[in-house]
Amino acid sequence: MGIVERRERLRKQVRHDILKTARDIAREEGWQAVSIRKIADVIEYSPPILYEYFDSKDKLLETIRNDGFAFLHEELLKLRTLYRNPEKLITEFAQIQWRFMHTQTEVFQVMFNMEGGICQSKQAYQIEFAMLNNHPVWEAMALIRPRSADAVSKTFYEWWCLTYGFLVVTSVTQPRQTLSNFEPIFMETVRRFVRGLA
Repeated sequence: MGIVERRERLRKQVRHDILKTARDIAREEGWQAVSIRKIADVIEYSPPILYEYFDSKDKLLETIRNDGFAFLHEELLKLRTLYRNPEKLITEFAQIQWRFMHTQTEVFQVMFNMEGGICQSKQAYQIEFAMLNNHPVWEAMALIRPRSADAVSKTFYEWWCLTYGFLVVTSVTQPRQTLSNFEPIFMETVRRFVRGLA
């Protein structure tokens, strides 16, 4: 392996360590406790080195938010290869959304500006809605309810607000140990929504 490749691999590793450490601190102490200096202390680098990767906490949080939506999108693309039935695809994706909110709570908090994970950037939302007719859920809705692209986009927006809104409200208002009680309610809500598309 050459020097350039080794250097690039080291850069990727340090970037990964920074992001992972930020999430670990947030999981243990909350997002208010996360700072570039604290991350630097944990991974034993000087703060100026970390600023070469992320010039502010906001940029760090923006990356975490973008990574969260990218992860969910990748999971959705995998589902598209498994399920031809559009109703099944939407319902299964809701299950993945629920698990993500439950298991990667600290990332979910940044995705929706919760619990001190405040990120000023709206880039991830803009990307999500710019995809529309390339988004597998949008495509599934167009198959269930073939109408104009504008009508499908409105339905997609309703679904987005319904699923993520339910998850945000539940994660903010319910103790973590009781979250599993709300999963059946969430899934039934999604199923009712999907049935209403037909």
